[in-house]
Amino acid sequence: MNELTSQSFKGDVEEMRAQVSQHFSPHGLKVIKSHSNGGRYRLLHRGNIVLHTLAYGAEIRVDVPVLPDFYNIHVPLTGGGRLMVGDQDVAAPLTIIGPRRRIEMNWSVDHDVMIIQIPEVLVDRVLEDQLGDVPKKDMHFEPQVIDESPLGRALNALSLPATAGTTFPFAASALAEHHFEQFLLHTMLDSQPHTYSADLGEPGAPSTSAALRRARHFCEEHAAEPITLRDIATAARVSVRTLQSGFREHLQTTPTAYLRNVRLARAHAELVHIAATGSRTTVTEVALRWGFVHLSRFASLYRQTYGHAPSVTRRGR
Repeated sequence: MNELTSQSFKGDVEEMRAQVSQHFSPHGLKVIKSHSNGGRYRLLHRGNIVLHTLAYGAEIRVDVPVLPDFYNIHVPLTGGGRLMVGDQDVAAPLTIIGPRRRIEMNWSVDHDVMIIQIPEVLVDRVLEDQLGDVPKKDMHFEPQVIDESPLGRALNALSLPATAGTTFPFAASALAEHHFEQFLLHTMLDSQPHTYSADLGEPGAPSTSAALRRARHFCEEHAAEPITLRDIATAARVSVRTLQSGFREHLQTTPTAYLRNVRLARAHAELVHIAATGSRTTVTEVALRWGFVHLSRFASLYRQTYGHAPSVTRRGR
């Protein structure tokens, strides 16, 4: 008998195939060797970006004729596998597969894989922002993700709560979730080779001082909101690429780093207020409220900026 809830599912291989077809896409399946524990599916997080874990409970070969309009990122938690993307043999543990690609996957009998599902429209929206124009070619990423790359490190960090079965920190607030989504999308486009990598390497025209003033004012006025790089560029009345070029040339930073520093200053001010009023609000709650989903990174950035840990400020010392 299977177990089915909105969060998890357990069953035999055929029941797993039906569930995967429902959540992902129809596919062919060949069982090579079964596992006594059976298969299991877990929904880890549902937002604009969805995270699942999947184990068929068998050594399998999967054939997906055409992936629909989303990207699948595979992060093995246990076991391993090998993928064919079109005619390309991909042996790396971390992989990213995009729409309209044919995939053949072989997974070991003990596999348990975290799958991050990203709608194509989200990637296209950020890509259009960075290009300053509508993409005119099909977008494809290099399927193999290197562990030591920025995207690889981010994916491996995500695997820790997935393995432990704990809640992702970014689920704590809408701003934190938005910050995570933008971080992942920009990390994909900035660090993983793809069709438009060379185009994005070309700098835009210099940004005027008036545009930079508008951008900085917008960041300061809307720091508590889930704003995007595109929102900042729109407020500055320039393209995303021109905005990025202007921040690098005149401020020696990026728009997103500037926004992060504004949010850090607001978090600091809130911690000072907590210390003065005796509020029970924790450092974690403050960090998440201002979009800092990686708490160790928040603490490190805070210490670099203010010379001590955020907990010291909260205690009023």
